[in-house]
Amino acid sequence: MAAAKITSSEIRDLNEWRQTVASRLLPLTIDTDDVDGFHATIQGVTVNGIRLFNITATRHRLERTRRLAQGNADPFYSISLQLKGTSTIEQNGNTATLQPNDFAVYDSTFPYRRTFPDDSQTLVVMFPQQLINLPPRALAEIAGLGISGQNGLGAIVAHFLVGVADNLEAFQSSLGLSMAHSLVELVSAAFSEKLGVVVPHRSDAHLELTMRIRDYIISQLSDPELGLDQIASAHFISTRHLQVLFREQGTTVSTWMRERRLEMCRRDLADPLGQAESIRAVAERWGFYNPAHFSRIFKDAYAYSPRDYRLNVLHGQDTRLNAVDSGA
Repeated sequence: MAAAKITSSEIRDLNEWRQTVASRLLPLTIDTDDVDGFHATIQGVTVNGIRLFNITATRHRLERTRRLAQGNADPFYSISLQLKGTSTIEQNGNTATLQPNDFAVYDSTFPYRRTFPDDSQTLVVMFPQQLINLPPRALAEIAGLGISGQNGLGAIVAHFLVGVADNLEAFQSSLGLSMAHSLVELVSAAFSEKLGVVVPHRSDAHLELTMRIRDYIISQLSDPELGLDQIASAHFISTRHLQVLFREQGTTVSTWMRERRLEMCRRDLADPLGQAESIRAVAERWGFYNPAHFSRIFKDAYAYSPRDYRLNVLHGQDTRLNAVDSGA
């Protein structure tokens, strides 16, 4: 793996800032009431697909519109830690107001809005969605959910994130990848505590191989015949080794595949532009060819049938759940 390198930019033009954000983070609409006085800086480093940014900016607003979210090829979660100033984030029916040391997670595949009413400094960490170790019903709830950094586990995680923001250059070292994965694990733990979810511990052993395998599985989810032999063969390992890798992460291959398929179905069902598509077509696109089985396991995961979930989203009803699974 090539050594990570810190990059820094100082920008005083709003259009240039829009282009910088689109190329380095995500395409967003960005506006401000003080175009002439706008000023921003960005310092960033990328570690094996995990992107970390220390950003300062004068007051502004940004939005990830539905059109931009649907055009995103690589699904990411973003951790946002408020370092200075305040901000709000709105996504998935959640609205969080972040004070210094508070943090939130948002999902690149769904629309969101952020408002920075004054000068601010923010740490943003973007990471592939398969890195987060939460069960499906928890994943459905975390987008836009804020965590206070004032006490408890939230304070511990916030203290670590503040250290990350102050020491991005440390991620250029050979330990950068391990530190980045530890960051994601800590944030996952904070959301697990808030949602009452018990998540199995994941060791760092074989993590890079596991990530390559997970990427492969995601690319093949539409194949209902995808199984252990095919996955193991594609990575030149035995099925036993494959099973051990996932067991180290606190899950099984079949469980992880099923949860990813369910999550992709949930997202498609929640898309207003896809309401004309049948539930059966959505299920089959992600490898579920038995409608009764799909309906049953979807309801087990999300507490709603696929039809009821789609109707609730379409009519703007709250699909967040009062209870979540206790494990993967």
